[in-house]
Amino acid sequence: MTRATRRFAPRLALAVGALLAAAIGTLGLVFAEDLERELVADLTRSLLVQARLGARSGALDARSLSAACACRATVISPAGAVVQDSGLDAAGVARAENHASRPEVATALAGREQSAVRRSATLGVDHLYAAVPLPGRAGALRLALPLTTVHVRVGRARAFVRWAALAIFFASLAAAWALARFIGRPLEQMAAVARRLAAGEYGARVRGPLGGDERALLGETFNALAARVQDTVGELARDKRRLAAELDQMAEGVVAVDEEGRILLVNPALSRLLGIDAVSARGRGYLESLRHHGLAELIGEVLHGGDSAARELRLFSPEELVFDAHATPLRQEGRPAGALVVLHDITRLRRLEQVRRDFVANVSHELRTPLASIKGYAETLRDGALEDKTHRLEFVKTIEEQADHLSKLVDDLLDLSSIESGHRPPRLAPTDLHALAADVARHFAAAAKERGVTLAVASSAPATALADGEQVRQILANLVDNAVKYTESGGRVEIAVETRGAETVASVRDTGVGIPESDLARVFERFYRVDKARAREAGGTGLGLAIVKHLVEAQGGRVWVESRQPGGSAFFFSLKAA
Repeated sequence: MTRATRRFAPRLALAVGALLAAAIGTLGLVFAEDLERELVADLTRSLLVQARLGARSGALDARSLSAACACRATVISPAGAVVQDSGLDAAGVARAENHASRPEVATALAGREQSAVRRSATLGVDHLYAAVPLPGRAGALRLALPLTTVHVRVGRARAFVRWAALAIFFASLAAAWALARFIGRPLEQMAAVARRLAAGEYGARVRGPLGGDERALLGETFNALAARVQDTVGELARDKRRLAAELDQMAEGVVAVDEEGRILLVNPALSRLLGIDAVSARGRGYLESLRHHGLAELIGEVLHGGDSAARELRLFSPEELVFDAHATPLRQEGRPAGALVVLHDITRLRRLEQVRRDFVANVSHELRTPLASIKGYAETLRDGALEDKTHRLEFVKTIEEQADHLSKLVDDLLDLSSIESGHRPPRLAPTDLHALAADVARHFAAAAKERGVTLAVASSAPATALADGEQVRQILANLVDNAVKYTESGGRVEIAVETRGAETVASVRDTGVGIPESDLARVFERFYRVDKARAREAGGTGLGLAIVKHLVEAQGGRVWVESRQPGGSAFFFSLKAA
């Protein structure tokens, strides 16, 4: 039996026993008091009858009267003096005090019968007194009877009541204990189930017979409540897991704080961005935990203003990132309960916007130079240079060269646009890159010879890759064209192809001017030139390496560059080996 049931049983037993004992004791006391009153009333009537009979007898003799009624007899004069007393001798009668002040004597001397109960001053015992007037106002006769017998009978009755109450008390203890055990078993089971529910065992139920009374109804209600709790907790747990999974998978950073500014939640994305521990940050103030002035300022604005707010935030470590931060107040029952902030990463969008702005600026700049040259020479010819036989052909040749440059620039732009938009998806097939490298080398042999540059293919073994042949040809052509243009006379350009495990790697090396280390990361950007003046001199558009990068990546490969100054450069690209 559990401690709760052990407490319930003695309490119930003591309560029932005490209640019954108190009820029996009260009834016993009432009975004893009533018994005492009835006994005294009977004695009073008996004494008054005997007193009347004695008063009407001719010669009064207190001793004879006392012997006849087994009581004490006293004859009192009209003045209240004791004339005779069965309990006193002559000397005692002479010394007896005047009884006129006794209530029953005073009433009898006045001509009426009277009784009284009080302690005898002479004997020190409670007595019943009955006094009647003597005929002819000759005084009064009083009979007295000690109430010892009455007290004994009443005492026995009270003792019986006490023993009966005590017996009933212990009997009721046993009965109440058994009753408590009987009632307590279902309660004990319910208490055990309640403890299991409190410990998280939401499948616990009250089982077994509970009786057909209120206990069964209580058990059924308890089980229904437990089932509802199980369903509710299960639903909350599922919602919590679902929310936690969604927060964990979110790319957006999320932070929630309460009305005091203490952090309630930091999802993994924000934890990674700000470099904070989500567990240790929980419960701490947002100012000391987030360590980002703009974010803390946004949270404070929502907490103190109570309205939603949004702003753009920048994070500079470990890299520069741009976020669109939206903060909204949390409310519970209409009262402020904190704030929720969601950070959307718009870094790529901002970079694309910057790239677009740079692209427009670069295209405008690239177009402006040849257009200005064409316009200038055309105006010169119009203004009279057509008659200048010495220079007019030179002007026309320059116009033609600038037009060719414009045409190549437009072609490269269209080519790059079609690659980026997916309008030129690669048609992958097993392709011999060595054969393509040899073909490209033959194509650029004349240009290399003209610049005094040696162009060679280093390897001779076939190297097959899963690639689009025409796109690979364009990749090699752009790389070789750049290498030849940027290599001084007497230099060397070498094409190499080899298989490295699951990849086929092609490279174009030159002994040209090289690329500064600070520019290596940007050489594949559109319109980026290491030496802008020389690039324009060589007729480049600044888009060749950007086209190379997009073509390689479209075929699932990768491209990179190695360079040193002086010493030349080496451009590599890899494709999946066939």
